Amino acid sequence: MPRAVCLTNVAHEGPGMLGELLSEAGYQVEVIEAFRGAALPENLGAKDILIVMGGPMGVADIGKAEFPWLAPVVELLRSRLAKDWPCVGVCLGMQLIAHAAGAKVSPMIDADGRRLREVGWGRLDFVGTDKITCGLPASIEVLHWHGDACELPRGASLLASTKICPVQIFQLGRSFGMQFHPEIDGPTACLWAEADAEFVQAANGPEGVAHLQAASVEATRRTYAHRRRLLSQALVAVTA
Repeated sequence: MPRAVCLTNVAHEGPGMLGELLSEAGYQVEVIEAFRGAALPENLGAKDILIVMGGPMGVADIGKAEFPWLAPVVELLRSRLAKDWPCVGVCLGMQLIAHAAGAKVSPMIDADGRRLREVGWGRLDFVGTDKITCGLPASIEVLHWHGDACELPRGASLLASTKICPVQIFQLGRSFGMQFHPEIDGPTACLWAEADAEFVQAANGPEGVAHLQAASVEATRRTYAHRRRLLSQALVAVTA
């Protein structure tokens, strides 16, 4: 049975719907808490999938003593990218794939040099149609939660954007990155809003946490079919 190994960077960000879809597809899903110092997988092959989830840290934190697992994760990604073996990155995971591929990752800023953050349920625009976005409308609603963004890695295909973040989805060979969170469910989104309250408020003001929690249960129900289709087709694309 092929393995799908999910590396987590914080306790409350697991594979969610990704794990469900991989189990349904016949993968043995394993969650490795990299942030707790758990050993990274050494024997993943070409038929296995490496998944790297999100977290509040960033590429700029690689090498810092409080985040010792980030540099080894990047090296593991770099090794798999060189062999074109499947990788999936969500939010921070996408940024780490981009960094491993040589692309720049940096904070989002506006024309006046002020920090930008994209947090909450909002629009995602697809760039053209391919086998990953086939059957989906030109725009869907997803959960955004980031303040950094990556440039498009050399050789990658751009698949989706937002107004303030041009690279929201890319495919690089058999690797796939998503800046947003299609794997989420309503209770988890509410938990994140509380756990990451300072970041949410910096993005959306003092009432940002309450507004996000009030919106999330219905938003996850409303967007479920589109998010599931996107993830399903992405997994097929990187494992075919």
